[in-house]
Amino acid sequence: MSSFEYKVVDIDKICISEEMLLNKMDNDGWELFFIHNEPLNEYPVMLVKFYFRRKKLSFLEQFFDFS
Repeated sequence: MSSFEYKVVDIDKICISEEMLLNKMDNDGWELFFIHNEPLNEYPVMLVKFYFRRKKLSFLEQFFDFS
């Protein structure tokens, strides 16, 4: 079983800047761990996807802060 949960964000389909997205995801506990540039048939168009992960919390960690 994976100890992380993952989220993929297509940066081209959201309506906020990259900096605001990164700050929001960081505040929510997500870590950017990979950026993928996906080339399309039409040059120079390229889709950019950000991959985020964060540690899955145990049942107790969801309700209590042990740090």
